[in-house]
Amino acid sequence: MPSFPVPKGRRSKRVMLKRRASLVINLDSNQKRFPCLVLDSSKEGFRLRGSSHLRRGQVVELILDEDPPISERCSVVWVGKAGSKQEGEVGLEIV
Repeated sequence: MPSFPVPKGRRSKRVMLKRRASLVINLDSNQKRFPCLVLDSSKEGFRLRGSSHLRRGQVVELILDEDPPISERCSVVWVGKAGSKQEGEVGLEIV
């Protein structure tokens, strides 16, 4: 898997993944599971593309489709704005 140089301000290298995963979100005391695609990861978190409506600070569970599945509890740190290059992307930080 290729890794990229650490840009100024970034704490660690990103590794391209392009792996299927699921986001588990608690909505009104119900758990919902949404499919997503993890674009890349670092030791601090993940960048993914998905269709769920998330907000900054929300805590979610990311389950990578591995054998066995890998689960990480994460906090949403950013959501791509509509019309931007990052539209549909979400940044997660491991909690």
